[in-house]
Amino acid sequence: MVRYIIICLLITVGAGYAQNNQPSDIPDWLLKEWESRTQDSGLWIADNSKYKSENEPYDAYGMKWEYGIGKKVVKGRLFVIKEGKDIGTLWEFLLFWDPAEKKAIIQQFGSDGTFGSGEISLESQHMSKSLQTFSSPAGIQFKTGHKSDYSNQEYIKTTSYSILEDGSWSENRVYYWKSKTDS
Repeated sequence: MVRYIIICLLITVGAGYAQNNQPSDIPDWLLKEWESRTQDSGLWIADNSKYKSENEPYDAYGMKWEYGIGKKVVKGRLFVIKEGKDIGTLWEFLLFWDPAEKKAIIQQFGSDGTFGSGEISLESQHMSKSLQTFSSPAGIQFKTGHKSDYSNQEYIKTTSYSILEDGSWSENRVYYWKSKTDS
């Protein structure tokens, strides 16, 4: 019986070692983007004063990113800040590489039950682009796009877009996300 247990343990450990040491098919640009998002504490803050209104009374937005098990997925959340305090999560994210489709995927889940999913691609050396289709609990579907520019060491610039019926991109908002340590 002891011999059987030892053999099973060796097989399990060996299989785990082989699995963890397989070459990754995740593209370098995506690994670098994940590294940028999760650097330091993985906490990023963007000022919202340009868009603050009665319907959107938030001073800032925050994003918190962290790796999942094995660094093969990145998990994140977008939250609102008012008077210096995190007052709640608006969106939760999963970023991952789909090995069957050979595509970077983003999925997000809204606090109101809206779900979005789409593809992330490399736009240029320091910029990624995502195109997502969303479905709301009311049955409404819509598309949005985002571009994330990582060319500046001081911040990440994100631009959001509405996707029009003809497929063209109409710019909505621009945010500059600055890295911040947890407090």
